Amino acid sequence: METIENDLPDGSQEDMVLEPRTPTAEEMLERLHAVNLDDFNMQEITDELKGNNAWLFVLTMPITAILLVVFTLVGTFATGYFILSFIVSAGILFVVGKMIDQYEQKFRYQARLEVMRRIKEAETEDGLIPHFKDFLPKKYRHLWQSLKKQNYIYIDQYIAAMTLLQQRLDSDKFIRIWRLKHPETAPDAEEMEEEYADYQGQQRA
Repeated sequence: METIENDLPDGSQEDMVLEPRTPTAEEMLERLHAVNLDDFNMQEITDELKGNNAWLFVLTMPITAILLVVFTLVGTFATGYFILSFIVSAGILFVVGKMIDQYEQKFRYQARLEVMRRIKEAETEDGLIPHFKDFLPKKYRHLWQSLKKQNYIYIDQYIAAMTLLQQRLDSDKFIRIWRLKHPETAPDAEEMEEEYADYQGQQRA
């Protein structure tokens, strides 16, 4: 059987790597408003992770107060020393409370990791908020720079920036600037390329 020769020169197939398509401004806005900020509620995620153990943390303070009174009274009745019984009871309950707090910290840490994972999922490899950096105050500069490096630890700042963009962003202005920066995404690409050249000239002036 004859082998079919490829008409392309050797190595040309490797060179033919399709560049990723630049999303349109409308697609970027759709991505922005598709983000559900409730997904980043760390307290709700923490409670979900606690599951059936949630009651333990809710009742910690009232139960501790009751146990302190009971242990103190029992100790006073058994030994006749009220102050000593109170100190010993308080010490025991303090140690138990610290153990419960450390147990709760484990859930909070897991919740934080989960929120960071969800932020990464919202940003994707292409990024989201960094593309809107021109519409964010300077105080968010460290945030979008970190996101570009795939660092998702600034959860509170991320939620604040996302809230600001979803509620205050001038969509028409964003669309125009996005098309100036990416003229290939505009309906009339040639016209936008000319406007983009003028835009760059104004930036240099």
